Amino acid sequence: MSYSPPTITNVGLTIPSFNDILTYLIAQYQNIYGSATFLGDSSPDYQDISIRALQANDTDQGLQAAYNSFNPQTALGAALDLLGRLIGTARKAASASVANVTLSGTVGTVITNGVVQDVNGNYWNVASPSTIGSGGTVVVPATAQQLGNITANPGDISKIVTPTAGWTAVTNTYAASPGQPVEPDSAYRARLEISQTKPSISLRAGTAAAVAAVAGVTRSVVYENTENYTSSFGFADVDGSGLIVTMLTGYPFDSSMVGAPCSVNGVAGVVSAVGGSTQFTLTTALSGAPLTSVAFFVGDGFELGPAHSITCVVEGGLGANIAQAIYSNRGLGCLVNGTTDVPVIDPSNPTVTMTMRYDVLQYTPIAVDLYVHPLTGYTTAVGNEIVSGVVSYLNSLGIGESVLYSELFRAALTGNSGAGTAASPNPDQPVCSIRSITFGAIASPTTMGTLDIPIDYNFAALGEIANVTLFLV
Repeated sequence: MSYSPPTITNVGLTIPSFNDILTYLIAQYQNIYGSATFLGDSSPDYQDISIRALQANDTDQGLQAAYNSFNPQTALGAALDLLGRLIGTARKAASASVANVTLSGTVGTVITNGVVQDVNGNYWNVASPSTIGSGGTVVVPATAQQLGNITANPGDISKIVTPTAGWTAVTNTYAASPGQPVEPDSAYRARLEISQTKPSISLRAGTAAAVAAVAGVTRSVVYENTENYTSSFGFADVDGSGLIVTMLTGYPFDSSMVGAPCSVNGVAGVVSAVGGSTQFTLTTALSGAPLTSVAFFVGDGFELGPAHSITCVVEGGLGANIAQAIYSNRGLGCLVNGTTDVPVIDPSNPTVTMTMRYDVLQYTPIAVDLYVHPLTGYTTAVGNEIVSGVVSYLNSLGIGESVLYSELFRAALTGNSGAGTAASPNPDQPVCSIRSITFGAIASPTTMGTLDIPIDYNFAALGEIANVTLFLV
């Protein structure tokens, strides 16, 4: 391409490349001093022109970065923070991991500003002051000194760093609750998009934005039901008569569903009776029955929960902050559904307390067995990358996303980008053959197999991988 100066058009900012600038400067130099002037790579004049071209290109790149910083889709770092402040949504700061530790020693010993250490060399500040109780122990929280995801498995915290007379031992019975790193640009940018609905496109969207913005919340979703009956969707089995539908995943059924429209395996119908929380009867039999693990919904397939309600499903965050976000943004008069109750004081009338409810995200642990045949070039690093790719896929699933059999093969072959040796570095010369994959949901024990695993409305396979095992065959 020929040289053209930096220009802002209807498609944005365009800048010349380094080669365009270099070619332009060489042409101008020869116009002045003659086309016969020697400008080989080794000539001082060419070196001088190259340096000037590089400087000009660096300036253009800086101009491009400045232009991009005005757009939340392309802004980075501090520029993205500034845009977030204009929108009214700050980046989430890093938080610290917390572990409950058991301090042992002489009854009545007071430990002030105590510090303990785990097997990985991380320091943890013990709640101060802490007094050893009548049984010779006391359980208190310890906070990691380093912010971010500092892990500590049971028994990892066992060293006293600040000796105190009468304090003899420390341990942690349970794993630490991991902290969060500073919110990365990608996650912050995605949250800015939904935060812009907070003013808001709808009350549901505003509630979802407010809950997602709560410090410590890592995943969340808000369902709404505007109907006069309980709505549900998920997967179900249909018996041989084609009339009885038994839910595998979905929101529990109730009698309000009788007469409601539904769809089972893509066929529209009507609920004629409800038999408990997991079964309903159709008015018209489905053909092809029995059917296994087919999609169903009662309502329109998007609404979920009791009649005239919202249901928030949340991972992370403090209950008080989540409840306040729901209270401040929910619709008027609707049922706030969920299994976790948190009281909120009405700011306009301190004598009135309302109960906000939400569901804490639960998990479906997944077990995966990989059967891999090594070929020329296979190494342990390749195997680790295959396992890492599958782990990464399972951890990336959003709330309510099903685990798909075909995606396990894709994840195993592509590996975890940036984590090490690629699982399939050259498709023309494979280093291994993935012979088979079997998997199953551990939460409700199933036989390891190849069927997709549907995840319940308030469940997700997020970080709860019971076991990913690689077998060489």
